[in-house]
Amino acid sequence: MKKRITYLALSIAAVASLASACVERHPDNFGDIDAVYFNNRGAGDVLLDSTDVTFVYEPLGETKMEIPVTVQLLGRAAGYDRRVDISVTSDNAVEGTDYLLPEEAVLPAGAYSFDYTVTLLRTGELETAGKELKLELHANEFFSLALDRMEQTADTVSTVTYRILFSDMFTTAPAAWEDEILGEFSQAKFELVCRVLGIDPDDFNDAAVMTLPRQMYILEEITGYISDETAKMDAGQDFDEGILDPETGAPLKFQ
Repeated sequence: MKKRITYLALSIAAVASLASACVERHPDNFGDIDAVYFNNRGAGDVLLDSTDVTFVYEPLGETKMEIPVTVQLLGRAAGYDRRVDISVTSDNAVEGTDYLLPEEAVLPAGAYSFDYTVTLLRTGELETAGKELKLELHANEFFSLALDRMEQTADTVSTVTYRILFSDMFTTAPAAWEDEILGEFSQAKFELVCRVLGIDPDDFNDAAVMTLPRQMYILEEITGYISDETAKMDAGQDFDEGILDPETGAPLKFQ
């Protein structure tokens, strides 16, 4: 397990909202509280204590992904810098190989929050196994952890820990992939199409961009490409090994 404590200099504590059971209350109600908590929101302004990201929709040459993690201040403004302690641990990811951390982060005077940005690195291992980071806030001489969790409907969400799960794999097929045209989805097919035809991977998440006529064109082009490369393989010539199904070793079939 790898651990790193990062001290973050804060210029000013912000008057933020203390949420309990999704009800916002003013920090004035709590006197002179000085605290920090993770405040990361998803759809519908729902508080989250984790995120699951994948490199598959990033361009094939993109090797980094930045994940901002918002740290919120709870309390009154202060006219001096104050440190925050964050530890980052993982059972299967190595700093410098799988991710990078900022050496220092500073909340500018007058700001109410800051993003502690973790940079994920795209490695070959992510194509077959996901990795996970755990960020955790710690109390110090400047800040307590007065808000450590929040009740949301049936769930309890941590506000002092935040997990980042990341991979270079699909959990589901992209929204616009049409099985009736391109055949059953597979990551090998997806990567071949994007690489050979120069398609932005994220296009497959937008049906307005990845139209049926476009997918029919893709089918024609990629089928011809596989046929040409298969002929090279059969003739003992150099060929694009990306046309082969990683499970069967046979050329990929799109129908």
